[in-house]
Amino acid sequence: MRHLDTADRRVLQMQLGMMRRQLLDELRTSAPSAQAALAESDREVKTRADQAEAERAGDVHMAEVEIDRARLEEIEHAIARLASGRYGICEDCGDEIPRARLLAQPTAIRCMACQASDEARRRH
Repeated sequence: MRHLDTADRRVLQMQLGMMRRQLLDELRTSAPSAQAALAESDREVKTRADQAEAERAGDVHMAEVEIDRARLEEIEHAIARLASGRYGICEDCGDEIPRARLLAQPTAIRCMACQASDEARRRH
């Protein structure tokens, strides 16, 4: 984390905190609306097509929630790394993650080379 000065760390901490708050707000507001939509769809289902559409909408909502939960985990992991002094260090090679990458992607855990390698490995 030597490549990040105090101001950088403060900006990143604020950015991660803001991302966390926004995501938690999104999760809080989506839960009641999803429950209301499910309750309403139970009352309104008149055909198999309506039922299939209601199930599809529920599946989409659950997928969105899972994506949000994964993003929240990434944010929490970044906040913990920042607090422990491990932030900005590539988890694969141990090199410093460039400042510009961290400012653009505060939850980054890999340098660009290791990230590209990881993505190529996942494709194959």
